[in-house]
Amino acid sequence: MSQWAQALGALGALVMGVFGGANWRFPFLERYRLLGLGCGFLTWVAAEFGVPEGDRPPWYEPLGAAAMLLAGAAGLYRGHQWRRRGHDSGDDGPLHAAEGAAHLRRYFGRDSAAALDAAVDAFRLAVRDTVGSGPHLRHHADLVKALRIRYERLRNRADLDDAVRVGRTARSLRGPKAHRALLLTELSTALRLRHEHTGASADLVQARACGRSALSLLHDRHLYFPLCGSRLSAVLLSSYEHSGDPRDLDAALAGIRRGIGSAAERGYRRTADEIRLCYLLTVRGRTAGDPDDLAEAVAQGRRTLERLAPADPLYPSCLHHLSVALRAAHDLHTAGTGAPAARPGTAHRTYRIRSADPPLEEAESFARQALLRVADDAPEGARYHLNHALVLHGLHRAEPSADRLERALRAARAAARHPTAEVPTRVRAGLALSDIAAGEGLHAAAVTAFEEVIGLLPRLASHELERADQEQQIVRWPGIARAAATSALEAGEPARAAVLLEHGRGVLLARTLALRTDLGALRAAHPRLADELEDVRGQLTAPLPAPGTDGGHPTSPARESPAREGPVGTPELLRQTRREQEERWERLLKRIHEQPGFEDFARPPTAARLRAQSTRGPLIHLNVTGRRCDAIAVTPDGIRSVPLDTTPEEVEEQARVLHRCFVPGAVADVEAQGPAYRVLAWMWDTLVAPALDAALPRQAPEGPLPHVWWVPTGPLTALPLHAAGHHREGGPALIDRAVSSYTPTAHALMAARARPGPRADRDSRLVVAVPAPPGAPPLAGAAREAEFVRGRAPGATTLLTDTAAVRERVLEELPRHAWAHFACHAVPDPKAPSHSRLLLHDHARTPLTVADVSALDLRGSRLAYLSACETAVAGPRYRDEAIHLAAAFQLAGFPHVISTLWQLPDRAAYVLAQEMYQALEERLAAGEGVAAAVHAVTRRARYEMFPRLPGVWAALVHVGP
Repeated sequence: MSQWAQALGALGALVMGVFGGANWRFPFLERYRLLGLGCGFLTWVAAEFGVPEGDRPPWYEPLGAAAMLLAGAAGLYRGHQWRRRGHDSGDDGPLHAAEGAAHLRRYFGRDSAAALDAAVDAFRLAVRDTVGSGPHLRHHADLVKALRIRYERLRNRADLDDAVRVGRTARSLRGPKAHRALLLTELSTALRLRHEHTGASADLVQARACGRSALSLLHDRHLYFPLCGSRLSAVLLSSYEHSGDPRDLDAALAGIRRGIGSAAERGYRRTADEIRLCYLLTVRGRTAGDPDDLAEAVAQGRRTLERLAPADPLYPSCLHHLSVALRAAHDLHTAGTGAPAARPGTAHRTYRIRSADPPLEEAESFARQALLRVADDAPEGARYHLNHALVLHGLHRAEPSADRLERALRAARAAARHPTAEVPTRVRAGLALSDIAAGEGLHAAAVTAFEEVIGLLPRLASHELERADQEQQIVRWPGIARAAATSALEAGEPARAAVLLEHGRGVLLARTLALRTDLGALRAAHPRLADELEDVRGQLTAPLPAPGTDGGHPTSPARESPAREGPVGTPELLRQTRREQEERWERLLKRIHEQPGFEDFARPPTAARLRAQSTRGPLIHLNVTGRRCDAIAVTPDGIRSVPLDTTPEEVEEQARVLHRCFVPGAVADVEAQGPAYRVLAWMWDTLVAPALDAALPRQAPEGPLPHVWWVPTGPLTALPLHAAGHHREGGPALIDRAVSSYTPTAHALMAARARPGPRADRDSRLVVAVPAPPGAPPLAGAAREAEFVRGRAPGATTLLTDTAAVRERVLEELPRHAWAHFACHAVPDPKAPSHSRLLLHDHARTPLTVADVSALDLRGSRLAYLSACETAVAGPRYRDEAIHLAAAFQLAGFPHVISTLWQLPDRAAYVLAQEMYQALEERLAAGEGVAAAVHAVTRRARYEMFPRLPGVWAALVHVGP
């Protein structure tokens, strides 16, 4: 037998043995087992064909027989294993997995949704058919990957939730470390995407933990190390975007470089990672103002693009990111060469281009080419359109061109209205569109863009999120409503400006008010709709489980560890239920709005409804942006505006000066009040007097004072507008001109006025006093204050003091009383305002927070007096959301709330409480309201009790009708 025939026969026997004996660890051999067996057998037979039997070497036939015996034994073993596990379909799992991988390749080559569906189905079969076997964990990872890819393409939220569910379920399975790393990486990616979709911080925490666990299972030279490092880098970038911590961005860059280096050591390139490196360098260079990072980003993008074929699926992404890098580098270069700064007030502008040059033209070309290569309904198309719009507008600003401007507007509009883009991307695009339009004097177009953005804001804060996450989401772009109102005023539409302020501020407040809309009229006309709405409302307003419990989304260190995560069914089911009920709520509202007479049901006020609220006195919105400052007066005769001569920077500075005078230690120091008097005079001259002239007719000296409701926005919310005036000089002052009340929004005022009257026990009072809160300074006057209030109460009174004043007892007693008085400390939380709290005796363990009070239903209550510090104060980012204790008590059902803007001396708080209850008795007996009592006490304190201490006499404010 010739040597070549022997070699060919030996090769055939080897092929038979390898393909016949291979298991799940070799997917390629599994997929082509029958073909390999057939080819090997035919090769072995052909090698001996025609060769005399005596010429065959003695080892030839035993070799073939051994190969066939090995293949047969392996087949019998696999069959036995499958029968033992209860399967009778054969060893098809690896085949299904191979089919799924082929379908994914087909999807990436043809962008076929059908191929994606087939891939998901194939991987489900692979998971089903490999229960209890080695590849089971790997096929779970493949299924999570396929579901995630389908979500990225079609944006079907169910796919993402399914991916998370499958990944979490599979984490308890046994398998090789490499397969576990793949599963954790895919789960991490799915959790990251869900965080980006919803804003749930718990998903981001778990994504980070899963990504790090995956990487810890692999060494630097492992085949999967670059993939796992790349996915963790994406999670770290999301962490940076969520927290703003530059260390996360640096870690993301270091991780992606490490993964690229690991791949290079193995002799291959990861193009997707090189594109991500370009983007990460662009982000860091743009935020840190580092030209070296941006230059490296451009160079990296160019190198990657040169290696890609135009038909490569990653080619459009590379074009886009290179265009973004070129635009950012040009922006930084222009800003650093003495170019004019961006126009004041352009808070949403992300570019400052002043001159065109070849790189900018090149950026436009790359952006245009990227758009030509992406499907119209692809989610990434929104980002491509947005970048193209910004580049086009930059070129237009450098060399004005009507065609470029129109194309820029069209591209931004396409991004803002993209059907499959994430809501944050659409918001960014809408803000860019409004900025481009406003910058070009197209104010009507800017207002329309702002209206669309404001319509998206509630979708940023889904009911499925924890309250803190909802707040974080809603203030990602502060000042939208104020900028929208400014554009409306520049378009000459003050009524539209007032409506935009109502719709774009207090978004979470408005949603809660909508959920608590009275159903009486609806029930009378459409009882079935009312019953359905009542059912949905009950589920949406049910309290969320506390963080750290099995039903919540814990963020404790134990929760961050993927190995120690508790059961996932309860929180996942709760999130899904809330999301489904939210969708059902929207569908019901749409049906209700189609019914005659219910067009405005559960909606923020229109201009006509705003005017209707001004019959008892004008509402005055004060709005300030970098472009202009205005007072918008709402009266029965109409809505008009008057310009005010100030800026946000001046308002912030005046507020700082004022509050330095009112800090503890200075507030009672007469010598320290000089700057405060100057600020109060500035407030009168600059803000209040012009607004009053537009809102009020001149009153006869002997006539009753009119009532004014102030609706300040942004930094103006930190000012005591009711105290404005030339008090030191004896000049004009607001307390001599009008009775002042505050309201977060006109919508909140409408809701307070629409609440049912007091219960039968209308004078029952709950008095809570904490004179010695653990861990806080004592309040010597709190006990005396509580005894005084109880002694003046005409009805039944419950007094909770010291150890009896605990959260559980207070929440139990509040629904039983029409009045509530709190004499204790309060602590605002500027970063998480729903955690702002009253310091009860058990505040260290179970604080009574804004979230707790807001969740109460206290309809029929009458007055809450918060004799506690800073209960009407929100952090700088949350000023337009009005998330503080005063708003929480009003939202719970108290139409009237008396609260404070800063810290009061203990003795002064006691004296003012004495005066307040005496004034309440007199004014209410005379048929006047709570606001009149607060005004009377403020005037008496100003002129008689504390005439030289504005920080004392101006501290109390009235919130309500």
